[in-house]
Amino acid sequence: MVIKNEIVRFFSASFWSGVEIPVTNRKSVYISGIATYGSPSGRYDQITGWGAEFQYRNYLGKGSFITDRPIYFAYQLMGRRIFEFEENTTPIYTTDQYGYQKITGENYSETKKGYTVFYGGMLIGMQLFINEIFTVDLNFGGGLRLTRMDGSKQFTRYKGITELDYSGVLPRAGFIIGIIHR
Repeated sequence: MVIKNEIVRFFSASFWSGVEIPVTNRKSVYISGIATYGSPSGRYDQITGWGAEFQYRNYLGKGSFITDRPIYFAYQLMGRRIFEFEENTTPIYTTDQYGYQKITGENYSETKKGYTVFYGGMLIGMQLFINEIFTVDLNFGGGLRLTRMDGSKQFTRYKGITELDYSGVLPRAGFIIGIIHR
């Protein structure tokens, strides 16, 4: 069993950690949990959420789980729940006796949007074992992401790939560090 953490995801304001469990000599299951706790780009006021990912990995090398050819092919499924909070302030103007307007206060409002995200795809990767204690896992691939906004019965359409509610083909890359637990 290998306990893993996707370090690069910290820069996208998510904690993405999981465990890889060998099933047979060349196959394993990787299950991870996702916790989103902030806004990585400053485009949104606050993003929170949670999710889970499942990968079924098939190592292409010979031998056991810790192999000299650690290249794998994986199928992956992911589901997430994401909430976006936006804070809005609008000034309150009053007109003085001379006809000039000045700001005398602010109206504060907060909006909350919820999204359900599904993702399915494939990865190819390589997992290096270091002193049979640590692992370094590099992978890349792609898949189909489908996002539905709360209150809608359809998946979003015509959004840019950088938008939070994007639906469409999405590339993926990962850098994962793990600790082998025996």
